[in-house]
Amino acid sequence: MQLRNLRGLARCAPLLLGLLLALALAPGARAGEPLRLAMVGGIQLSGVGERLRTRLEAATGVRLELVAVANKEAIVPRFVRGEAELLLIHGGSETFALQAAGLGGRMQVWGFNEHVLVGPAEDPAGVRGAADGTEALRRIAAARAPFVAFRDAGSHEIVQRLWKQAGIRPAADWVLPDEGERPQEILAQAARQRAYVVVGGIPAAFGKLHGEGLEILLRGDRRMRRAYVALEPGPAHPASAAAREGARRVVDYLVSPAGQADLAAADAEAGGPWIYGLAEAPPALSAGRAAASPASPRH
Repeated sequence: MQLRNLRGLARCAPLLLGLLLALALAPGARAGEPLRLAMVGGIQLSGVGERLRTRLEAATGVRLELVAVANKEAIVPRFVRGEAELLLIHGGSETFALQAAGLGGRMQVWGFNEHVLVGPAEDPAGVRGAADGTEALRRIAAARAPFVAFRDAGSHEIVQRLWKQAGIRPAADWVLPDEGERPQEILAQAARQRAYVVVGGIPAAFGKLHGEGLEILLRGDRRMRRAYVALEPGPAHPASAAAREGARRVVDYLVSPAGQADLAAADAEAGGPWIYGLAEAPPALSAGRAAASPASPRH
């Protein structure tokens, strides 16, 4: 009887092996594959990105493969082609377009970067020590000091908001057009024209923007921050079931209190503040001028 049972098992072995192999290769069971991550350059440039990635892996058990670090024009196409299953990027028209096309799914705000006001070291408008960005721009407008309107989407959005809050009507005799062919040229122009400009705090601090005789004159205003979002794959994205589950697990952790604590630890380890957590979000835009936030003492 035992010999007959053994022969039966031997005959079934190829079928059992085939079933096990099929299960191992099924899209929803590829737990050993890494989740492919793409992020905008500032996250990695600051030193926060790599430190945060290792913490997310340890907490969630999801292996993260960093496949792209670049500007949004470079990483969005990789997400569209299915070469990345999780996108860390500024929220905006690109992420909304991905959602509308079904390529992007759930989108969660997880942190904020900061823009700063840079200007000549001699500070002709006296903005050093201003309470916040609104007051700084009021002083620039009152002095008719040169101010470069940087074409960068984030800087443009923030400057427009500050002008509106300050009741400023910009005029051509002191607001200068951005003349550069590349964003990296903006501080060189500001240096030539001895002008003020609002730029991203991370590239300014890490030497991606160069301008002789310029200094960061104001930072720490919550209204000068932009949201980083995590975009998961949508129904039209070719991500596997395992990748979708991994992305959801990582994002759920990142926005949780424990994940935000890991973000703060990664930021501190990188010598921040570079990326601010959800507890340091800008005040609601609908709050108006009365809720204008003074510059933070964090430096």
